[in-house]
Amino acid sequence: MELGRRTEAGRPRTAADGRGRDGQWDGQPQPAARDATAHELLAMLTLEQKIGLLTGADNFTLPGQPLIGLRRLVLSDGPAGVRGAFLDPADRSSSLPAPIALAAAWDPELVEQVTAQLGREARAKGVDVLLGPTVNLARTPFGGRGFEGFGEDPVLAARTAAAWVRGVQSAGVAATAKHYVGNDAETERWTADSRIDETTLRELYLVPFEACVTEAECAMVMAGYNKVNGATMTEHAHLLRTVLKQEWGFTGAVVSDWFAARSTEPTALAGLDLVMPGPNGPWGGELAAAVARGAVSEAEVDEKVLRLLRVARMVGALGGLHQAAVPGPHADRDVLRKAASGSFVLLRNSGGALPLAPNGGAIALIGPNAVFPQYQGLGSAQVGVAVAVSPVEGLRAALDERAELTVRQGVRTWLNTPPPDPARLTDPVTSKPGVRLELRGEDGKVLHTDVRERPELTWWDPLPAPLTPRDMSELTFRTTFRAEVCGPHRFAVAGLGALRLELSGQFQDGSGPVLTTGTAPPAGDPVEALSRPFEIGTGLDLDEGDTVEVFASCDPTGHGGEFTRFQLGIVPMPEEDTLIKEAVAAAQSSDVAVVMVGAAAGVESEGYDRETLALPGRQDELVEAVAAVNSRTVVVVNSGMPVLMPWADRVAAILQVWFPGQEFGHALADVLLGTVEPGGRLPVTLPRTEAAVPVGPARPVDGMLDYSEGLLVGYRAYDKAGTEPLFPFGHGVGYTTWAYETLDVPVGPVPVGADVEVTVTVRNTGRRAGREVVQLYMSEPEPATPDGNGRPVRVLAALGHATAEPGETTHVRLRVPTRAFARWDASNHDWAHPRGRYLIQVGRSSRDLRLSAPVLIG
Repeated sequence: MELGRRTEAGRPRTAADGRGRDGQWDGQPQPAARDATAHELLAMLTLEQKIGLLTGADNFTLPGQPLIGLRRLVLSDGPAGVRGAFLDPADRSSSLPAPIALAAAWDPELVEQVTAQLGREARAKGVDVLLGPTVNLARTPFGGRGFEGFGEDPVLAARTAAAWVRGVQSAGVAATAKHYVGNDAETERWTADSRIDETTLRELYLVPFEACVTEAECAMVMAGYNKVNGATMTEHAHLLRTVLKQEWGFTGAVVSDWFAARSTEPTALAGLDLVMPGPNGPWGGELAAAVARGAVSEAEVDEKVLRLLRVARMVGALGGLHQAAVPGPHADRDVLRKAASGSFVLLRNSGGALPLAPNGGAIALIGPNAVFPQYQGLGSAQVGVAVAVSPVEGLRAALDERAELTVRQGVRTWLNTPPPDPARLTDPVTSKPGVRLELRGEDGKVLHTDVRERPELTWWDPLPAPLTPRDMSELTFRTTFRAEVCGPHRFAVAGLGALRLELSGQFQDGSGPVLTTGTAPPAGDPVEALSRPFEIGTGLDLDEGDTVEVFASCDPTGHGGEFTRFQLGIVPMPEEDTLIKEAVAAAQSSDVAVVMVGAAAGVESEGYDRETLALPGRQDELVEAVAAVNSRTVVVVNSGMPVLMPWADRVAAILQVWFPGQEFGHALADVLLGTVEPGGRLPVTLPRTEAAVPVGPARPVDGMLDYSEGLLVGYRAYDKAGTEPLFPFGHGVGYTTWAYETLDVPVGPVPVGADVEVTVTVRNTGRRAGREVVQLYMSEPEPATPDGNGRPVRVLAALGHATAEPGETTHVRLRVPTRAFARWDASNHDWAHPRGRYLIQVGRSSRDLRLSAPVLIG
């Protein structure tokens, strides 16, 4: 959780804070500072100056120190786009495919290309440190934040995460692997104690972090809120100091998650290096006092500063000059489009339902996610999207003029009333398009006013200087809404605080002004309060062209002014039965029905976990009704994590598109029309029912979250139990077919500690060029230890891909690292390398293994 705060002046920090023109310090550093080593720079500082560097200057800025030529460093959330220090409507960002989608590409090289774009955009925005990647595993599909990680398998997550880090850091921007470690659920995330045995930690949950550090040289690691085996992560000396810093050789800085540092001496001694946010926190004067009384050594402080200086030098923050921004503020849209289509997983394609013909026929585009597509999940991963191509826009741009596209919503799924179409809003003062925002003080005086395109405001947004959130006693929106259609409409206001909604105008029923009030309950997790805020609302029957004067207000003072959300929603509200009938009629009269279902805004977010895997609302009913009248029904699933698909065997095709980012529409058209092949494979297992999920909702009991399943997470649990998922880990089909012809492995014993090189020969047996993801799984020798029953049947050990023209044969070389043949020996607290005969299997998924061969180790 990283919530935006303000400087004392009431404005957001910018990349230029602490510098004059052209990135120069207002006060020049001492000449010797520019060329000094880190230890020489350290020697120039007093204890108080050193400690002053170890707590943030504000929410997203680290303090500078002119004496040594250190400028401020700017941090930003960034798992799926670089938001900048605040969610600024005037400074929009590129929206990348969600991390789960990048993992679905099974293509580290593509991931590195995408995140290199992310790093360049960060540079252009003046951002030095990105708070990503999130590398916690998807232990359960009920996780609310699962879309922000790289799936359920440690090897796939490690390969993807390391590529993510390399791409970002290639642009001179520091990456931050988070949330170290065992922070795999949102329920009670501030206090939950994850009870994880040593073997499971080493072989599952630490693996992606280790790869970020040892393979990609990640500059920073973020310690989570949670406890692990009784110790809070910001105070966990074994995991921070012994494992991360000593064993893995991590030389960067460990930063706390926001407000996760809650003590002075324990955090300082455990290996935490940086407390966020600032300027307040448990260090500062308290840490200086701890040093004075000998509880913490000054050498401990020095080590933390040296680590921070290494990060600063990497991003160009030492020497008094800011590294020049790269021209072009946004990521390459072609790269993002390629990444989105490369992540789409074609789960089913019966009778060649896909691809569609672009040059004729009638297509019914149906479903709530066709009208309200979900480009991204919510929470720290959310950005203000600079451009968003909807599925309707993408298909209309790609279809031939002879094709007929009909769009129907089908059902309602939103949690909060969606914002109105900006084209229907008029500022009552200027009569120009938009909504008028007014910020009022305690005396009711208007402190600021402006006109916005959309009626949305949060404390993540910058306020005009010199205002601060605490100046505000009332926020108001005023606008005139003009109805586009006849029928019932819902008007609502959502936010934190005391809410008021007033509507006036000439209404069908002759009624007078409408007044609705309500007060939001106290916020629990602040991110949850922002992602699905409290709402009040009412309904009106309107004729086409009717106008309604809308006044909405929010008094945020009951929430302390530190954060709030204030938004106005207006949407037509026809009967849902009518929506379904319209959708079925459109499907019946079309050659193909594309039904877009999935998550609604706020269903998947940081701050809370999912309560069910079922699609929200009446979406299952919609799919069944459409499939009953059109045998060529294609279902597009727009969700970040698995959903139940009880209709899966009754539709022609299913395409999982995740949260694909801003190029959603273009990428969807590319895949549906066959311009490109759906390139993705599942990074998570899709269950048949909730009861079949190996690890259900992660709800702590008496504060403890017991990882009693051990190593048997995801496909490993299904394999061990011998149960069939709906679609297995690694599954996905394309628009061509493949034959696995040979598997070549070493013929003699392989020395213990050596990697194993294998070659897989595959042939494209279809009628078009394609890409095949080759997956290698490994089974251990028969267990010789008492814990053998808890070992998985097989695990992913390597991955690669082939591209080939029709009829072409190609060879895929895979390297199985020696670590794949190791297991953690909890009795000796070290890796053991059992000798014996291992079984290598290769194929198209964890359940579709075409070839196998033994490999003898030792």
